[in-house]
Amino acid sequence: MGTIISMNNINFAYGKKEIFSNLSLNINKGEFVTIIGPNGSGKSTLIRILLGFIKSEGTITVNDLVMNSKNSRKIISKIGVVFENPDDQFVAETVMDDIAFSLENLRVKPSEIKKKIKEVVDYLDIEYLLNREPHTLSGGEKQLVSLASALVIDPDIIILDEALTMIDVDIREQIYKILKELNKEKNITIINVTHDMDETLYGDRLILIDKGKIILDGKTSEVLLEEKTFNKLGLTLPFLAELSIKLKYYGLVDEMILDMDEMVDKLWK
Repeated sequence: MGTIISMNNINFAYGKKEIFSNLSLNINKGEFVTIIGPNGSGKSTLIRILLGFIKSEGTITVNDLVMNSKNSRKIISKIGVVFENPDDQFVAETVMDDIAFSLENLRVKPSEIKKKIKEVVDYLDIEYLLNREPHTLSGGEKQLVSLASALVIDPDIIILDEALTMIDVDIREQIYKILKELNKEKNITIINVTHDMDETLYGDRLILIDKGKIILDGKTSEVLLEEKTFNKLGLTLPFLAELSIKLKYYGLVDEMILDMDEMVDKLWK
């Protein structure tokens, strides 16, 4: 499992306000990474730097290509991105045309475009939206369509930047299960940027950022043991993480358990 994203010695400031100073971060192919942090921590800015939307000092390499004006188009063509505000990503008059837009830019054959759209809308169960105009959709529906547009290009990397905030909790849980399947079955690298601690349960690696610095970075089940660090930043651990810590203290479990079914089985025994 080699490195798919490498950010080295990133420096960036808004005017005189320093955001990042010599920040370095490597992400391996096939990882499901959650980047968490309080508002204003710099996590969304980091993603925009990674995508080349914001210029910074330092070196960024994606899929063995250095991010620069020559390579940026090729790099972005293999990254599916979903931002918090889906309205910024709509370009066509219907949902179908919008999902097809990226494929048309990649000069995919019309017959193949239809096939790929069917696959992704069936996967997300949004076929009923195809003939709708984007402006008539609810916020959650818009985010689902944006996710479909990101997935339809068969990306090597999916980046979610507060991307599912408007989707009902139950549907959001199903979407994350789908993303985990894609992560495991197709070895797609997923980066989920969020301020919602419950979303950390879906990723394998957890990175905590505050004031432009990486505070914690490691396996999710290990990073979540640092309860005091999260609380200090005003972040409350997910229920299963808090429960695991308490049960571990009393010797009822040996490790962090972040799956409800696994927790029930452990306690039932």
